[in-house]
Amino acid sequence: MPARLLATCPGDHGRPGCLPPGLYGDVRVTRLILAAALVALVAVVSAPAMAAALPSVAIDPGHGGADTGAVGEIPPGTETGLPPHVDKNGRVLLYEKDVNLDVAQRLAAWLAPRGFVTLMTRTADLAGGDRPYTSESDDLRARVDLANAAGAGLFVSIHQNSASSPASGTETYVFRQASDASRALALAIHQEVVARIGLPDRGVRDAGFYVLRHTSMPSALVEGAFLSNPGDALLLAQPDFRQRMAEGIGAGIARYAGLLDTGVVQPPVPTRVTLARAGSAMTKRAGINPRKGDLWVASLSDQSGAPMVGVPLRARLPNGKGVDVSTRGDGRALLAVPRRPGRLTVAVAVPGIRVAARGNVPARR
Repeated sequence: MPARLLATCPGDHGRPGCLPPGLYGDVRVTRLILAAALVALVAVVSAPAMAAALPSVAIDPGHGGADTGAVGEIPPGTETGLPPHVDKNGRVLLYEKDVNLDVAQRLAAWLAPRGFVTLMTRTADLAGGDRPYTSESDDLRARVDLANAAGAGLFVSIHQNSASSPASGTETYVFRQASDASRALALAIHQEVVARIGLPDRGVRDAGFYVLRHTSMPSALVEGAFLSNPGDALLLAQPDFRQRMAEGIGAGIARYAGLLDTGVVQPPVPTRVTLARAGSAMTKRAGINPRKGDLWVASLSDQSGAPMVGVPLRARLPNGKGVDVSTRGDGRALLAVPRRPGRLTVAVAVPGIRVAARGNVPARR
C-alpha cells in the first residue's frame, strides 16, 4: 500500500488489485485532482457554434458476449427493461454487460443533441467491435483499436463494480501515468455521476487497465455501482437510475469540453496541512517496526476547517525519497517514515496550490 497508506482494494475491475505492503516503496495511489486547478468552466454557448470544437467521444460498454462481467442478484419480478437471466436455482440475475450497454446507449442519446459525435465500441451483446467474443485480450484490443483508428477525442469506459466485501458506491479510474487532461475528464465525470445517483463517493483512482493504458486520447473508466451489493444491484435494475448515471457521465463530458456549467459545486481549495507523529500503538497496528520507522499523520483542511478527501500529497522523507499519498475519507493521509533524523515535508500535489507542512524526524533511540 502507498507508503503504508490504509486504503481499500479496487473491486472486480480493479486489477491488479491491492498493492503489496512496503515500508518505503514507491507506490502510486488514488489521485483526486481538484477541478478548480484542472477544469476551466466557460460560458454556455450555442450547440451549433460549439459543434466543430467539441471532442468526439468513444463510448465503451464494458464486457459483452460470453463475458458477462459482474453478476448481481435481484428480487423476482423486478422490472429492469434488460434481458432476463435466471440461474439453475431460480435466482434472478443482473449481468453487468447488459447494464453497461444500456447506460452507454442512454449516454449516446444524451450527447447527440448537444452536438457531440459518438462512437460505440459495441452496440450489441458482443465483444469489442461487435465481434463474437473469443478472449479478453482480443476484446480489449478491439475496443482500443477502434477508438484510436477513429481518432476519437475522448474515451469513456462504462462498468459496474463487484467486491467480496459489502462495498457500495461510485469509483472512476485513470491510468497511473495519466495526463492532466485524463484526470480532469475523470474528475468531471465522477463528480457529476455522484451528484446524480447519490451513492457513496469512493473517489478517482489510479489503475493499469488495458483500455486506459493503450488509448491515445484522454480516457476514464467509470465504475457506477456495485452489483455485488444487493442495494446497488436493485438500483442498477431501475431504468431511471441508469438514465441518471448516463446523464451524469454526459454532464461530466460536457463540463470537461466547456459546453456547460452544470452547477455542481467545485471542491474548496486546501489551505492547511498539519503533520504529526502517530503514537506507538498506531504505528504497530500499521505493521511498522518502531525501531525502523514511525507512522506520521498528515491532515488536510479547507478554509472553513473541514477535512478534504482524496487530495494528492507529495511527501519528502529525511532520506530524500519522495512518496505520493492521498487523503482518506477523514481528510488524513498515513505515511511510514524511516527513523532517520532530518526534515519531513508534506505538500499538496496540485498545480498552482502551495500548501505544505514540515516536521522534524527524531534520531533512533
